[in-house]
Amino acid sequence: MNNMKKKCALVLGQFRLPKALRSWLSRASDGLRFLCSSGKPMLKEEKISLLVLIIVAGFSIAVAYHYVMGYYLSKPWPASTFLHIPGARFFDFDKVVRQSAALDPFGEDIGGFAGAPFAQFVGYLFSLIRPALLRLPIFFGSFFVVFILMVKHHLYSLKSKLTSYQLLAIFAIVFLTYPVLFAVDRANFDLLVVLCLFLFAFTYERRKYKASTVFLALAIALKPYAAIFIIVYALDKKFKDGLLVIFNAVFLTVLSLSLFKDGLFAETQKYFHALFNTVDYLSVGNQQAFTSDLYGLLTVGMKFIGDRLGTTIYLPAHPEARILYAIVAIIVFIYFVIYLWEKPKPLWKTIAVLTILIVLLPYNSADYRLTYLFVPMLMYMAINEKTRNDLLIIILWGLLLVPKNYIALVSPQNIGMIINPLLLIGLLICVIPGAFSISGIKSTLRFIYRRSISIFPICNTKVL
Repeated sequence: MNNMKKKCALVLGQFRLPKALRSWLSRASDGLRFLCSSGKPMLKEEKISLLVLIIVAGFSIAVAYHYVMGYYLSKPWPASTFLHIPGARFFDFDKVVRQSAALDPFGEDIGGFAGAPFAQFVGYLFSLIRPALLRLPIFFGSFFVVFILMVKHHLYSLKSKLTSYQLLAIFAIVFLTYPVLFAVDRANFDLLVVLCLFLFAFTYERRKYKASTVFLALAIALKPYAAIFIIVYALDKKFKDGLLVIFNAVFLTVLSLSLFKDGLFAETQKYFHALFNTVDYLSVGNQQAFTSDLYGLLTVGMKFIGDRLGTTIYLPAHPEARILYAIVAIIVFIYFVIYLWEKPKPLWKTIAVLTILIVLLPYNSADYRLTYLFVPMLMYMAINEKTRNDLLIIILWGLLLVPKNYIALVSPQNIGMIINPLLLIGLLICVIPGAFSISGIKSTLRFIYRRSISIFPICNTKVL
């Protein structure tokens, strides 16, 4: 055992980062010490430096730890990697393409998995690509081209000539962040959703609202969770554009269903049957690993309390608990939407709040959904304004982008299921602290009351 420790120490001791990277990290750490001591708001370059420092440090530590655990200590998965089981690499993409190849994605013989109809149709289009070896490169290439351009646009502008430090920053954000690596490992269609959300936010910022409706409709048709961003139009009172998004998404869904094997009505029945099965499958606790939602956090927390009390408390096994969670999640969601309506925020804050909610509140939010956070994060990084809680926001965002799978709970669950939801809650508090203050809550409740009595005047009638 002592020899093994010496070997590990020798390997780690011989490992040296490139000189340019060491210099850059030194500058970033000096900036962090200055900011922590002075408490000053952060400018754009300071934000970028700190974020990349966290990403590079977090990635390097995780790689070294899992390499030592797997190679030197011969620990099996999940100790040997922070990603999903190696035998299931690219599984999500392969499954959708395999299901859709015969235009019968919701058939009983393939398990009845309920991917969105348009996503399954896109899977069918990928199945037509020959040779088959080109499918994944085209899938990943589509995402990375848009992602790199968006990172460059928000951080440095598309036309700027990049220095070596700026190239390093883009490389770290694009290729060293945990959500991207996890999404690539799974080859999940959320990569295409993020691509569409980037283009939606990009066009919306430039007031090209009709173009933005196309990109958001594509995102919703691929993954209906993205429908939460229609609220952006409602908050800006662009109701026609919001309805146009819904129409486009419904059109893509209906078109996809009508092109499947058994026609629109039969395929719609098959889809809803598969959808109910999938929701039930996830709500009872299946696939609760590598997730960042509150439901998973509560399940782990209640199980821990039960173990301490000498009993078994498994939240998903109780239908009443699942219903109660759904009700509370809906109330929380409505509260934050009303808060944003009452006190309009910059676009990046609105999208950040909605993104955090879309990760936190569902029954199951796999870690690839953390890629959605890049959209508001890059919008925030692009602004040169001094924002309240800058340092905390960057630290929390950075920590959400690094692997945290160091401690296994019950295989394949790990401590990331606890840390990520808490980080998301902390980020939500930093982005809109007023929503968590007593005065903010009172103000929101008064706003609800005023709106209620204006809609239902009878509520304001005094009882004599």
